[in-house]
Amino acid sequence: MSGDVEVKVGGAGDVHHAERASAMIAAAASEHDIAEREPELLSGKIASGRAVLALRGRELVGFGFFSEWEGGKFVSHSGLVVDPSLRGRGVGRALKMALFEASERMFPEAVTMSLTTSEPVRAMNLSLGFAVVPFEDMTVDPAFWAGCRTCRNYEEVQRAGKQCCCEGMIRPPGGS
Repeated sequence: MSGDVEVKVGGAGDVHHAERASAMIAAAASEHDIAEREPELLSGKIASGRAVLALRGRELVGFGFFSEWEGGKFVSHSGLVVDPSLRGRGVGRALKMALFEASERMFPEAVTMSLTTSEPVRAMNLSLGFAVVPFEDMTVDPAFWAGCRTCRNYEEVQRAGKQCCCEGMIRPPGGS
């Protein structure tokens, strides 16, 4: 990873990064299949320790957050973005590892879920112990699936009678 980038779990003092995180996710969503997220949601994730930030000095250059579902039975890692100038340098993997540490600390028995159409994200997930699964093996919580509504493919997927265009992946607690 680039030596001038620090990856950390967010806290109340970091909520000012929510606007930039939301903008980074929106920019990624214009090119990739990632759901957009409002700054208000991200502020709450950051303040509650449910987000990780990659900072170069004071500048946010990477972000990701997690949510719990079904009372902590499942955890999803979402909104993982890295500034284009830093892609391929290990920042995404460092963010993912920090997400694992933070989410496993709060929800040690949770199955971790990920949705993706990105080959690099898929490869990273597989290398970290994820397995490709049918959506039936993931949470049934409608609020989780409602998050897909801001994906650029949502209308087309709905017209086709599908649940999602992504591939579902899960990782057992502890990555085993």
